[in-house]
Amino acid sequence: MLRIKNDLQANLSQEKYVPLKQVNIEGKIHSFAADVTIKQIFRNDESTSIEAVYCFPIEEQAAIYSFIAQIDDREIEAKLKEKKEAQKQYNDALQQGHGAYLLEQNENSQDNFIINIGALPPGKECHITISYVTELELIENGKKIRFVIPTTIAPRYNPTKGEITSPAGTNYKYVQSSPYTIQFQCEIEKKNISSVSSSSHPIQVDLSQQDYYLIKFSQDKTYLDRDILVDINLIENHSNTILAIESNALMVSFTPNEKDCQQAMNNDNNIEITNEFVFIVDCSGSMIDENKIGFARQSMLLFLKSLPLNSYFNIIRFGSNYKLLFNDATVIYNEENCKQAEQMINKMEADLGGTELVKPLKWLEAHEPKEGRSRQIFLLTDGEISNVNEVLNLCRSMSKSCRIFSFGLGKCPSRSLVKGLARSTNGHFCFIPPSTNVDIYVGQELEKALQPSITNIEIKWNLSTQIITAPTNIPPVYLNDRLIIYGLINDESFIFNHNTTIELYKNNKKLSQAKITQIPHIINNNKTIQRLAGKALILELQHSKLPSSSIRKGSQQIRFEEYNEKIIKSSDDDKEEIKKRIIELSLKYNILSPYTSFIGIEKRVNGNNDEMILREIPIQISADDQHLQTLGFIQTGYAQSINFGQNTNNSNSNSNVQSTPFSFGGQSMQQQQSMPFGQYPNISNSNSTVQYVPFSFGGQPMHSPMQQQQPMTFGQNTNNSNSNSIVETAPFLFGARPVHPPIQQQQSMPFGQYPNNSNSNSTIPCAVFSFGGQPMHSPMQQQQSIFQSTPLNSMVLPEACQSYRSTLKAPHSDLSYEDTDEMSINNPRKKKKEEENFPTDDQDIVRYLIHKQNFNGLWNFDSETIKKLTGKSLDEFQQSTNEELVISTIIIIILLETRFSSFSSMSHAIIQKARKQILDLLGKDNNKLQNLFDDIRKQF
Repeated sequence: MLRIKNDLQANLSQEKYVPLKQVNIEGKIHSFAADVTIKQIFRNDESTSIEAVYCFPIEEQAAIYSFIAQIDDREIEAKLKEKKEAQKQYNDALQQGHGAYLLEQNENSQDNFIINIGALPPGKECHITISYVTELELIENGKKIRFVIPTTIAPRYNPTKGEITSPAGTNYKYVQSSPYTIQFQCEIEKKNISSVSSSSHPIQVDLSQQDYYLIKFSQDKTYLDRDILVDINLIENHSNTILAIESNALMVSFTPNEKDCQQAMNNDNNIEITNEFVFIVDCSGSMIDENKIGFARQSMLLFLKSLPLNSYFNIIRFGSNYKLLFNDATVIYNEENCKQAEQMINKMEADLGGTELVKPLKWLEAHEPKEGRSRQIFLLTDGEISNVNEVLNLCRSMSKSCRIFSFGLGKCPSRSLVKGLARSTNGHFCFIPPSTNVDIYVGQELEKALQPSITNIEIKWNLSTQIITAPTNIPPVYLNDRLIIYGLINDESFIFNHNTTIELYKNNKKLSQAKITQIPHIINNNKTIQRLAGKALILELQHSKLPSSSIRKGSQQIRFEEYNEKIIKSSDDDKEEIKKRIIELSLKYNILSPYTSFIGIEKRVNGNNDEMILREIPIQISADDQHLQTLGFIQTGYAQSINFGQNTNNSNSNSNVQSTPFSFGGQSMQQQQSMPFGQYPNISNSNSTVQYVPFSFGGQPMHSPMQQQQPMTFGQNTNNSNSNSIVETAPFLFGARPVHPPIQQQQSMPFGQYPNNSNSNSTIPCAVFSFGGQPMHSPMQQQQSIFQSTPLNSMVLPEACQSYRSTLKAPHSDLSYEDTDEMSINNPRKKKKEEENFPTDDQDIVRYLIHKQNFNGLWNFDSETIKKLTGKSLDEFQQSTNEELVISTIIIIILLETRFSSFSSMSHAIIQKARKQILDLLGKDNNKLQNLFDDIRKQF
């Protein structure tokens, strides 16, 4: 866990005004893109002018094209200028007593933006409007489109300082609760859409409109503590090639199916076999939240079992430092090394401190793949680092020999980092929503990594004018992934011929085509495609590879210094040339870049800003980063927010509230909305200690006794006086399924509530533990108030709990299975334990089968286990071979392909591995293999 300096602790007695009052977001989605408008309302409630500064996130690939400030009846439309010039104009305007408005993009972390509102007079309100367009992500093997609105910036670790620092080089404070809220609505074009949902927020969907769905938040107050995720389900059998046009711009989208990939591989005589796999997993302190480290264990086990025989692998854990499983860069994948890796995975914890990703990447850069091998890197992180550019520059230098599949975990990972890792190495990125099964997403990416991508794609525009293609170097595309290519036309008089066909080629053989007459939507009277094309060109330049200035070629002698300096100067010249080109593109297409800024000046007569006060808007901590509260880094709140444990309308209260919700299993613990836990309405002279310790260690959900009680939460005392109560809760749940204690059946009043009692002095012990893998729901679901968590080791548990804590350790996968060697027939106690723990949930059964697969891809189950899975013992399956290992494996493959087909993304790689191994055992006789499958399949 991080140790963070306590210099940002708030002094709650000092009232601080927060000028940001409200954030409104409106979006319009057409096919592949979204046009988004952010409106922010600032008000100065102080007696002197203020300079309000607010740092907030927007998607890295977003093309911001408009910045407008409105104060009173005046509207100031900002102009885009080179950053240094814009900053000077902003500063000069404030010195001259004018108003000034500046929007900047942070150069070190491309998804951080800063608004500066200079000299907002007392009592005045300013409305800021920001507009941008962005591409939408295609996820779940082409079945869904995901629309993401980042809302908060997670505290990010700075390896240079060895601590968490404020974003964008500012002095922003992180707070548990902020007074400003967010409103959201979005119009989604209905064409090719089957349904809409959100995994991040409760939404309501209006179906009454003819052409679009209208979605809004279904709750009144929503805080900026997690990214907004909207999933758009596509209809089946949609076209794999889509074309859209507007004046002077085109967009073609290509999503290859299995037929396309097979055709491309048949046309490629030099298919590269990937045979090195490195899993880099974030084990910093922030990974403990939302049980991200538990999900990482699940995904690493799937990764391990999916590796092909005769491949090479390694696992690297990183935090403030890094730890290698094997000292060599990679080792052969065999039974001994596989077992060693599995033991490490089961013991893995989020115990490596900060988040310093550069160190393991530098080690890998120094240990390149051997000749004839290529390397796939799977990098799993919550992305909470500040030195994004340094990491990406390093990755670009590794791009010739490896590609990175990056996974962003949690409610607000650095999207700039996760996407940049993949873009800089021609890999692929994936964002995994909170409390989601990571192994499913890793399985999908493994499927991509274990097969060649389609590379060297060429596009033929077939137009009678010059076309600028963006990006200029077309990246690889994977099965069910999406490739977007833009075309820009400088000739404004050009008129499209609607019989024109756009064609995609691979090695001079046609892959796909689309006619302009077949477009699903023509975007008229705007510049969406043009702006996205310009942004694509800028991103390509930002992620282009440059020679490393830290590695000096040639002699290190001082007398050869002048020759080395020439290399460094050449590298600096290249960087300046790229910067210059980015500025040109930014100004040409009027879209913001790291080196340009929007500046607006409000001329004022007889203005004076000498007494102006700086007000930096506090950033609300994300729901992922509750662990930082225990370290003194997070402030408890600002004016207009309610602190956890705050007593409303109470007198002489002396309460000590400690709430520590932990989930060590597969899902997260949500927070409740009705009232902040620990609030005591209408109580006088209360002196209470509430110690609430819910735990979940695995399996299925643990439901608290008050889950169905909406009006009030646990720990509330109504109409009581002189109460002196201690409430210690900890109900226990020991299996993969929930055990509901008798107290749960009481529906009339939440447990812990005492109506019409006086002078009570009671202790109520009740232990709540879950040892399965699903969520434990605490009594604070959707709670928006402030709470302060307590470290596990310092927690005060009831005496009954202490003995359990001394013997139990949080399990390291959703279901804890003993090693195969210990589960022998000669050990009845172990065998009985396995029978009791045998999973019943389909997804847990799939995980069980993954866990039990041998390193070589085969399953060696006994007759009794086969009977649990199929209803028939192994002996009852008639077969033409005496190889029980082969028969057992075929039975499991058929089960995975039929009964458990909905989890195919998890099982695809292990099935292919098993099939290949059986084929080898049968002397590569495909007919014999097929006959065996057919015979056994008929017996189910």
